[in-house]
Amino acid sequence: MVSSGLLILTQPLTALRGQIPSLLQRVSQVVSDTLYVHLQPIKTRNANTKFLLSPIPVTSEIRKVVKDIYSIGSSVCRQLDIRVLLSHITNHDLQLAKYPLLREYGLVILDNTPTSNELSEDKGFLLEQVKSLFLTDADVDFHILDPQISSSSSSDPSDDPVLTTYKNVVLGGTFDRLHVGHKILLSEGCMFANKKLTVGISEGKMNDKKVVAELMEPLSVRTSAVEDFIRDIKPTIEPDVVTIFDAYGPTVTDPDFQCIILSDETRKGGAMVNTEREKRGMNRLEQVVIDLVADNSHTPDEDDKVSSSSLRKRLLGTLLKPVVNSNVPKSPYRIGLTGGTASGKSSICRRLEGLGAGVVDCDKLGHEAYKPGTPAYDKIKQTFGEGIVGSDREIDRKKLGGIVFSDRSKLDELNKIVWPEIIKLAEAEISRFQESGKEVVILDAAVLLEAGWNSRVHEVWSAFVPRVEATKRLMERNSLSEEEAVKRLDAQLTNQDRLAQANVTLCTMWEYDYTQRQCEKAWRLLQDRISRGAKL
Repeated sequence: MVSSGLLILTQPLTALRGQIPSLLQRVSQVVSDTLYVHLQPIKTRNANTKFLLSPIPVTSEIRKVVKDIYSIGSSVCRQLDIRVLLSHITNHDLQLAKYPLLREYGLVILDNTPTSNELSEDKGFLLEQVKSLFLTDADVDFHILDPQISSSSSSDPSDDPVLTTYKNVVLGGTFDRLHVGHKILLSEGCMFANKKLTVGISEGKMNDKKVVAELMEPLSVRTSAVEDFIRDIKPTIEPDVVTIFDAYGPTVTDPDFQCIILSDETRKGGAMVNTEREKRGMNRLEQVVIDLVADNSHTPDEDDKVSSSSLRKRLLGTLLKPVVNSNVPKSPYRIGLTGGTASGKSSICRRLEGLGAGVVDCDKLGHEAYKPGTPAYDKIKQTFGEGIVGSDREIDRKKLGGIVFSDRSKLDELNKIVWPEIIKLAEAEISRFQESGKEVVILDAAVLLEAGWNSRVHEVWSAFVPRVEATKRLMERNSLSEEEAVKRLDAQLTNQDRLAQANVTLCTMWEYDYTQRQCEKAWRLLQDRISRGAKL
């Protein structure tokens, strides 16, 4: 099996559509990573022409074939990064002499047609042309798929009218973790654009309400993925990838746009754009609307369409960053669980405890550290004054909280006193769990990262909910005003700060059962890592 391959489909488009599942299934048996697909329906070989690079007009049929390759491929060979080449799919003279692919390919695959059988008799000629057209200096092998299906066509391609294409086309989206829906959307843009394709990528507040937005890829990563994909499938086009912070982006400021590509769920947005353009004296944009792609493997907790939201939810409980902390004693295996106030961290601890983990509650140990007669008690009283001591001689944590959460420097002073005492108590508890035979111990610590205790664990797990939800929970749970709740959250690390250092993330935004399934998934994968020595 090779990593990347180039599939050349030479049979008529109308015959090809029914064969795509079988073709891709067989290709997935010989290619493991990237599959380029070159559509070139030809009838006869002419040695005087480069028969593998002839223009194909933009029609409804070619659009259907491209969409089918992507959507069917996402089901039958999900491991493959499929890329359908589009520079020769044009209503104009072909301006392309070479197809510079971004990824090296090691195998050329032909579908079974009379033409490909003829070509197989002159393997050297075919490979020479392929290597000169799809630029590569690598050693390339050659494979023809075994005949399985007749290539007869039931309709005449000439009956399919040529569609109108446009000089400047625009489309938009989040483009998080480039998936099959994105590929179809961008491919439609590439087919309808003759010269320039502008792609708006949402950022800022536009993404705040997205599901598990905290796990969204950085803008730079999303931008690079879109630019690379467009350059790969259609190097003749000029990609202009821009950042957008509202629903309109450049569509209401650039009078040169002629067409906008939309999905079913953004159709209303297209109408809004045209209304605004008319107000500004601009031409209305022609609208090309594509269907959403069904996700045949979605769970009841996910969208029934392919979406970035579902992909992000699937990351919950999985290992996002390699385990590299090798300076920690091997046994017991230590998980540092952190999370902001009202993130559901305690609930997750109870679930993990139910699955067999020992739990060290650093918040409770913090209460121990504050007790009269401890080293921390005397230092706290000396630093913050007798006013924080109640009539029972206990430290009034509410009074102390009012002081330290209003002044960051005072909070830092308190932490320097308390954190060393807490971790001493925690290490003692971990030792007791080890003696009792526990294989996994959870260090439940909201300040795990701030205190530097992540150096004492094998993995960092982070619980989180969106900031708006955390504010709401904190107000309800602690009877705080919104201002007080926000002040508490502002005194902590942000979700982004925590998640950036987490090996595993868990979100308690949804119902009980979904959180439980996340924990069970995380626990199962953890057991796999431990059994393999956590060498990932």
